[in-house]
Amino acid sequence: MKFGICTLALVPLRLEQAHRSEMVSQVLFGELFEILDEEADWTSIRLLDTDYLGWIQNGQFQKLDGLDMQHYLTGKPSIVGRAGGVLSTDTAQFQLCHGTKLYLTGENTMNFPSLKLTYQGDINPFSKNQFQSQVAQLALSYKNTPYLWGGRSQWGIDCSGFSQLIYSCFDLSLPRDAYQQAEMGQTVDFISEIKVGDLAFFDNVEGRITHVGIMLDRDMIIHASAKVRVDRMDTEGIFNAELNRYSHKLRIVKRYL
Repeated sequence: MKFGICTLALVPLRLEQAHRSEMVSQVLFGELFEILDEEADWTSIRLLDTDYLGWIQNGQFQKLDGLDMQHYLTGKPSIVGRAGGVLSTDTAQFQLCHGTKLYLTGENTMNFPSLKLTYQGDINPFSKNQFQSQVAQLALSYKNTPYLWGGRSQWGIDCSGFSQLIYSCFDLSLPRDAYQQAEMGQTVDFISEIKVGDLAFFDNVEGRITHVGIMLDRDMIIHASAKVRVDRMDTEGIFNAELNRYSHKLRIVKRYL
């Protein structure tokens, strides 16, 4: 097996090996992947954390052998906090977005092959036992973030990227897409039993789950639709007051903790 690691803050993951191809997701700095196929300008990869597949442009990552990867992972896993931070080398620096996972030594450096990297900035403070008390506040901090198909950051995010990112800050791992997330967790049978942080899923006219949002309480949901927004939800689905109609049809509510 061949492995690689993303060496830029945030890069597109394409459906096919072309800039015009659909961006199915994004790869954040430090994310590890298996290299499946190599072309002249593009490489087909499988992300190790989520098994997600796509094409990344050559020059946006560094190849790793097994020993280099294990050495990198000896650092303490840390997540960049909401205020973000800066990663520096001897000659350059770049901004890291919230949710980026780093493996840091005691000096806030990384065991990275052939390159010294130092992180300065915010570190995510949350753990699983703070989920109920803090998830709503963290999710609300993304309000008005623009919707971006395949997006995973405060600079543009899609619905399942939003739920995945917020959950990751509480050490809760979710797959990338809404339909995959809906296959996990425990079903919440009644609207009256909804708790903060539960995920609500919505289907299209063909019955396919295509949307997800995070419940703030029994009646209100935060989700990415044109932008990250807060709307009312009932047994029918999400009611968009601006449009004066239901925008998404409720399929199921799931709990993960």
